[in-house]
Amino acid sequence: MARLVRKCTQCGNVDSRQSWSSADEAAKQNAFDGKWSCSSCAWTDFELVEAEGDTAEQRNPLNAG
Repeated sequence: MARLVRKCTQCGNVDSRQSWSSADEAAKQNAFDGKWSCSSCAWTDFELVEAEGDTAEQRNPLNAG
């Protein structure tokens, strides 16, 4: 199973500095505490995506289509 990483909702940058096996694990480790910001654009909103190597696929995208 792929690990989950943060993907900026503003610029699409994938931040793989931290990863989690599930959204529950991310929540338990305070991933949603509001302290994260994108290293590329400083945006603070993100979604969790599956990271496989250098690519990431969206998991439960908010704006599909």
